[in-house]
Amino acid sequence: MRARENPFRVERQHALRFRFPVGEDHESLLARAAARGGRGAIVGPHGSGKTTLLLELADHLRARGHRVRELRIGAPRHSLTHGECAALSEGLGPRDAVLFDGAGHLAPWHWWSLARALRPAAFVLVSSHRAGRLPTLLRTQTSFELLRELALELAPGLEPERIDAAWRSAGGDLRAAWRGLFEVCAGREGG
Repeated sequence: MRARENPFRVERQHALRFRFPVGEDHESLLARAAARGGRGAIVGPHGSGKTTLLLELADHLRARGHRVRELRIGAPRHSLTHGECAALSEGLGPRDAVLFDGAGHLAPWHWWSLARALRPAAFVLVSSHRAGRLPTLLRTQTSFELLRELALELAPGLEPERIDAAWRSAGGDLRAAWRGLFEVCAGREGG
């Protein structure tokens, strides 16, 4: 199977919507953030939907008339350049929202310096693997049931044992399970 035909290709995964716990949605999450001074964290393990949720929140904030600034850093990187900090914080005001994916990777002293620079923004929403830097708005989780629901949305005929095998080998990381399912689909047809 060609990569562009694979049901688990990246663009199809990115088209999936974040699955909120019962009784939660984008608006309730943003209301909770607003009640906490516009600050909050989405906390959860690798591959649990934090990035997807931040991207969706960015769209909701734009629809509300906010200017959104987004930043993402990963595990090997624990700081921002002076230029990145300046670009992120320059000219912030009450209609601005800053969404920082991977804020938990920053060293504590760097985080506090950045947090101070972001004070003028109406919203500062971050993702992290651990709670602590900002009030926790939502804890994301993974589960076999979630993987099964999402996998069958992308590939309705996929055998349940393939989903189970991907889940077991990924150790609960949905992103790793997606890679495994991509490989399964690519290999099933000799691709």
